[in-house]
Amino acid sequence: MPRRTTPFLPNQYYHFYNRGNNRQAIFFERDNYLYFLRGIKKHLREYMDILVYCLMPTHYHILVRVHPQTPQT
Repeated sequence: MPRRTTPFLPNQYYHFYNRGNNRQAIFFERDNYLYFLRGIKKHLREYMDILVYCLMPTHYHILVRVHPQTPQT
């Protein structure tokens, strides 16, 4: 999968989503959901606010808002 070349803009909202191939399950048991949420928290919270998420067996949706940039000193 190619890397995103367009930067995320401060104070903007983004909808992340993904679905399993052929609508197959991507979460099989409770621990899969928890692992995914821990990863989201670990990798996104520093850069954006997680406003809402919905995890379903075959796909997920996450709505985020990018943190405002801090002034350069």
